[in-house]
Amino acid sequence: MLRVFVERKVRREIVRRNVVISAAAFIGILALWYVESLAGLAHPFRMFVNNIHGGLTAFAMQLTGGAVESFTLSPVGAYTIEFRDGADAITMSAGYLGSAAVGALMFFLVNRAPHLIRLVSIVTGAFTIGFLALFIRPDAAGDWLSMFVCLGFGALLLALGWTGRGDINELRSRKSVTQMALTVVALMTGLHIVLDLPVILSTPASMELEGVLMITNPVAYLAENTLQGGVSVQFIAGVWTVIAIALMSVAFHFGIARRMKQIPKNDDIV
Repeated sequence: MLRVFVERKVRREIVRRNVVISAAAFIGILALWYVESLAGLAHPFRMFVNNIHGGLTAFAMQLTGGAVESFTLSPVGAYTIEFRDGADAITMSAGYLGSAAVGALMFFLVNRAPHLIRLVSIVTGAFTIGFLALFIRPDAAGDWLSMFVCLGFGALLLALGWTGRGDINELRSRKSVTQMALTVVALMTGLHIVLDLPVILSTPASMELEGVLMITNPVAYLAENTLQGGVSVQFIAGVWTVIAIALMSVAFHFGIARRMKQIPKNDDIV
């Protein structure tokens, strides 16, 4: 019976630590995105999450018959894709909704399946480096720094995944550090639409530069061009925000909250 009590205490501490890590990561991300004095620190994180966002968009373009010609990142973290064709209804939705699904899945796996943490880290790092190698053209944007920052993030995740051994119950172990890093990545990715809401609601759908049409806001472009004004930007952004929060809430429930409920109470121990 003593062993059961000890195991229960350890399980509770692990779950509580996951809650604290998740809460701290979320507060830190909000501060980076919304506190103006921290804007410079936020740029590398924006670059990283927009690499995932842009990768999902580019993948959707190719799946729907389009072609991606180049992908570039700006110093402030925005991305530009040069593409041809593709189904706008899907490609304009793939970035934010795809990020919500990927982020929620990652959050669930990181907290519910610790034996997969290293694999998730390696896959995420490899995707980041691979996508940059295939599509980014820093010479076109005149910005090598953004490429090196994202390559650095990808290399860090690869290194953490490759060397992230140790006891997940030990806060200072390499595996715990990997879990913390992936929690930040999962929240940034899954709640990308939430973090970008002010920009989405204030940025025009497109602009013309030197005779080339540039889509500056995929949500506004979807509302105004693809759907011909049938629904408003605010409505689409609101629905997508609800979806992202709902997916992350489900991931939190099954990844953390449910684990706490499954820990036996005193009356259950015989």
